[in-house]
Amino acid sequence: MNRVRVLLVIIVLLTAGLPAVAQPQQLGLHWTADHSPFRLQFFDKGRPILRQAAGRMSYTLADGTTHELKNVLRTEGSTYVVATDETSRTARVTVQRTPRGIRVEWRLTPAADVVQVHETLTGDDAEHFLGGGANFIYTDLRHRVLLNKAFFTGAANLGSCNKSGMPSPFFLSSRGYAVFPETDAIGRIAFPNAVNDPPHCSDTPPPCPVQLGQPDRTQLCFKTNKLDYEIYAGGPSQVVRAYSARAGLPTLPPVRQFALTHWRDTVADQATVVDDVNQLLDRGIPLATEWIDNPWEISTKLPGESQNSRYSCNGTLTFDPVQFPDPPKMVADLKSRGVHLGIWISPHVRTVAAERPCPVSDYPPGSFIQTSRTDPLQLDLTNPATRAHFEAKLEKLFSLGIDMVKGDRGEEFELEDATFAAGPGTELMNTNPVRYAQSTVSVLRKLYGDKFTTLWRGGYTGLPSIVNGVWGGDPRATYDGLRLSVRRGLNSWLSGHPVWGTDTGGFNGGGTGAPSPTLFTRWAQFSAVSPVFEVGGAGRNATPWLYDDKTVARFRDNVLLHYALFPYLYGLAQHSARTGEPIVRPMAYNYPSDENAWSADQHMMIGSDLLAIPATADRNEADAAAGQPTPVDVYLPAGRWIDLFTGTVHEGNQRLVRSSTLDEFPLYLRAGAAIGFNQRIDGVWSQPWNLNDLDRRDRTGWTYAPGSGLTHATSPTGGTFVAHSRYGTTTMLVSNAPSETQVMVASQVKPKQVFIDGRPVAETSGQLSEAAVGWTMKPGPFGGLLLKLRPRAGISGVTIVQ
Repeated sequence: MNRVRVLLVIIVLLTAGLPAVAQPQQLGLHWTADHSPFRLQFFDKGRPILRQAAGRMSYTLADGTTHELKNVLRTEGSTYVVATDETSRTARVTVQRTPRGIRVEWRLTPAADVVQVHETLTGDDAEHFLGGGANFIYTDLRHRVLLNKAFFTGAANLGSCNKSGMPSPFFLSSRGYAVFPETDAIGRIAFPNAVNDPPHCSDTPPPCPVQLGQPDRTQLCFKTNKLDYEIYAGGPSQVVRAYSARAGLPTLPPVRQFALTHWRDTVADQATVVDDVNQLLDRGIPLATEWIDNPWEISTKLPGESQNSRYSCNGTLTFDPVQFPDPPKMVADLKSRGVHLGIWISPHVRTVAAERPCPVSDYPPGSFIQTSRTDPLQLDLTNPATRAHFEAKLEKLFSLGIDMVKGDRGEEFELEDATFAAGPGTELMNTNPVRYAQSTVSVLRKLYGDKFTTLWRGGYTGLPSIVNGVWGGDPRATYDGLRLSVRRGLNSWLSGHPVWGTDTGGFNGGGTGAPSPTLFTRWAQFSAVSPVFEVGGAGRNATPWLYDDKTVARFRDNVLLHYALFPYLYGLAQHSARTGEPIVRPMAYNYPSDENAWSADQHMMIGSDLLAIPATADRNEADAAAGQPTPVDVYLPAGRWIDLFTGTVHEGNQRLVRSSTLDEFPLYLRAGAAIGFNQRIDGVWSQPWNLNDLDRRDRTGWTYAPGSGLTHATSPTGGTFVAHSRYGTTTMLVSNAPSETQVMVASQVKPKQVFIDGRPVAETSGQLSEAAVGWTMKPGPFGGLLLKLRPRAGISGVTIVQ
C-alpha cells in the first residue's frame, strides 16, 4: 500500500487552499497617465495591455454637441482634475487599485445636461473577445457591435436582431485583459473593425453613436452622465474570477435543479398536470419538477372556448377556479410521486383579456411604468408600495406549496423612453428584470430557504447572485433554433446564471408536427450535457411520451445520461459559486491562444475535461430518413481525447468528421481526466439505482480516461480521485468515497493484472453484483474496464497492469 500512502500525501498538497482572486500587486497591474493631453495606459508585469485610444473620454450634451477631456489641471492623490473643451466644465478621473484590478471612475462637474459618455480603448483587428451577455447570435465578439439593452427579441427574430434579453457590458480579450464597465445604463460597445451586422431591428435608432470599421479601438458609449469601469489582467479564468468578485458570485442551486423538469405551453386542467407527471414516471423517465405555464390565472374564457393565454388575466396571481379547482390537492398529488410543482409568472397586469374585462386591479396608485402601452401594463418595482404588494401576492400563491418559478417577460417591453418612479428608462430598463427577480426570490427564500428553483429569462449584471437557474428564451423548433440555443447557452453564464437550460425541442412547435422525432432527439442530446434539462413547449415535445417507441427510448437514455453526469455538473456548479467561472463555456475560454477554438461556436466545453458537440446541422433530417448517420465537424484542442461512445482515442490539435447516429453524438473526455459519472449499469449492485437518484450518499461513480502523469479530481458524491499512469501501470486511489463506488476506466485494453486494495483480483466471470469487489470489461457506449469497489473507511486503492 506504499502507493496509496504516497497518493494520500499528493492529495493534501493538491488541495491546499489558494486565494480565489489574485491581488493586483501579485499581477503587477499598474497605470501611467499622460497629462497633456490626458491619457491613461495600463500595464501587467510591465507589459502594455490597454490604453485610451484617440478620442478617449468624451461626452454628449442634450443639445447634441460632443465634447472632450483635454489636459490635466492638477492631481489630488490618484485623482486627476481634467479640463474639457467647455470652459465651464471639468472632469474628475480617479484611478485606484482594488483587490481585483484597477478601477477608473470619472465624473463631470457640473453633470447637468450630459446625456451620453464615451470611452475609447485600444484594440486591433486580430483580437478576439468573449462576454456581452446571453446573446443568441455569436460567441466571439470580434468585429461586432454589442447592444447593452435588456430587450427580448421575440422567437421569430432570435437569429437576426442585435438584441439580448440578458446583456452585460463585461468583456474579456484574447490579449489577456478584461474590462467591466460598471453601469446599468443603456448603450453600445463596438469592437475593432465592427460592422453593423445583424441589424438593430427597431423603429428607433440604436442608442449611443459608435463609428463602424475602426480597426484600432474598442468604443464604449452609455446613455448616462458618468462612467466607472474596472480593468483586469490574466487569462479568462483569472479575469472572470475578478469580475465575479465585483458583480456577485452565482448562487448554488439545490440538487433538483439538475433533475428533469417538464411543462407544456397550455394545460387544459388540473387533471392534465397530474397525468403528465404519471406519463413520464410510468415510462421510467425520471422527473423532479412539473411547472404550469401561462395560462393558469383567473380567466375570461367562456364555456365551450378552448383554453388559451388570450383569456388569462395576468397579474391576479390567482388560480382560475374552473381550470384548477383544488391547487393544494394538485401539489399533494405531485408530492406523492416525489415531484415538485412550479408556476409561470410575469410582472405584467392585464385589465382586458380577449376583449373582456379582467377583475379590477388591486395595485396601489403609481404601480405601473409609464409608457405608451395601455394593456398589458408593467409593474414598476422601483415603487416600494408596488413591490410590497407584488411580494404579498406572490407569498399567498407560493404558500400553496409552489417552490419553483419560471420568471418570464421581465425584459419584453421597450422601456428606454419610459418613466419609472425612481427615474428614466435609460438608467432603469436594464435592471428591470433584476428587480423582478429580487422580489420573487425574496419570497421564495422566505418560505423555502434555499430549497427552491427558478428558470429566468431576462436579466443583467448581478442576476446570477439572485436566481439559481435560467432558460434560453423561446427558440423555434428548427435546427437553426437549436444552433442559436447552443450559442445562447455558451453565453448565459455571464449575465444569467451558469446553471442554464433550453426548451428541449424548441418552443414554437405550432401545428406543423414539430419538432420532428429527429430534431427532438438531437435537442435532447444537447440538453443531456447542459446544466438544466427541461422539456416542453407548444409542439409535440410537450408530450414526449407520444413519440414513437424508439424516440421515447432515446429521450429516456439522454435524460439518464444527464443524471449520470450530475456529480460532474454539480461539482462545477459548486466551483462556479466559489469563483464565478462557468460550467459550460466556449472552447476559447479554455484555449484562448488557439485560433481554431474561437470559431468553434457549436462546441461545448463542460468544465475543462468534457467536450460535447451537438449535432445541429439541417441535414440531420434527411440523413435520418435515409437511415444513415450525420457527419459532425469536430475540432479537438491540444491533448488526447477519448470518444466516450466508441472508446476511440484521438490526438488533439486536429479537425475530424465524426459520424453520428441518432443514438450517439460527439462527446469526448480529456485523457488524464476523471469525472464524477453515475453510470447506471445493470448487474453491478444488488439494489438497482432508483429512478430519481441524483446524489445518493451510499453510491457513486467515476469515469477515468488514462493519461500520462497525475490525475486529481473531486466529486460532491464521490470524494476524491487520484490516479497516476506510467510505464503501463496505473495506480488509483479513491478517498472519502461511499461504500459503493464504481470506476469506469475508459480503455478498451484488457489488463494483465488488477489489484484491489493490495490483493490480486481476477476478472469477474458472472454478474459483478455477486462479488464484493471485482472487475470486468464492458462494451460501449461508455464502456471500458469497469471496477467495483467497497471502500473501507472511505478509502480504496487499485493498481492496473497492462
